[in-house]
Amino acid sequence: MYLFAGIQEARGKMTTCRLASQILGNNQRVCVFVGANNTQYREYVPYDAGECPKEYQCPYRPNEKPFDIKRVIKNIKKQFKD
Repeated sequence: MYLFAGIQEARGKMTTCRLASQILGNNQRVCVFVGANNTQYREYVPYDAGECPKEYQCPYRPNEKPFDIKRVIKNIKKQFKD
């Protein structure tokens, strides 16, 4: 019974995020998603897993500090170089 309550609660905190960018480096693909109310999400997947999905169910985190997608991409690429 408690398990189902937890699942329902978790589902209520999800939103549809759309692909903003994908970055390749170190045999990894980083998928950057943006959703409702500035929700931001990144998913790290192996390169051979294929392209990032166009839409993704991600945790709903409303009113996050807005970000500049170019700055996010630059920071991720910098991480791959280090």
